[in-house]
Amino acid sequence: MIFAWLAIFGGNALHQELVAETGVGTAGIIDLVNGWDLPAALFATADGITGGGIWGWILNAMMIFLLFSWFITSSDSSTLVLTTILSMGNDDPPKRFRVFWGTMIGAVAAVLLVAGGLRALQTANMVTALPISVLVILMTISVMKSLLAEPMSQSKTSKPSQASR
Repeated sequence: MIFAWLAIFGGNALHQELVAETGVGTAGIIDLVNGWDLPAALFATADGITGGGIWGWILNAMMIFLLFSWFITSSDSSTLVLTTILSMGNDDPPKRFRVFWGTMIGAVAAVLLVAGGLRALQTANMVTALPISVLVILMTISVMKSLLAEPMSQSKTSKPSQASR
């Protein structure tokens, strides 16, 4: 689904820039992307696809619905993982924990949006991604070490004895 979304909207944005009436690269979508106004670039691409009217309204409503469903699904998954870790691996953590952490994540996102708009939210996302990236790299190294050590320990314990031959 993501591939189709990116192919359709990305391809249409490129097409709009290539065949713009005033020349290549003058449709304005590139300027929006370069200025990090990504929501405006998305809706400008949609307007270029439909040309407005009822189809434009339907496409915009569908995009907003898809973005909301993506955000809600991601938030729900994040709170489930967070509360599972905090409840020591319980597969069904208490709902009050999920509600609390979901509310906290939403509140932080809302405060960042009100304080500095989408740019503040993106900056906070990038700043928190660095330490998490380091942890993911360390976890990957740990998994690789344990996978490499496991066959060696298996071969030491499972060698057939002389009596069984």
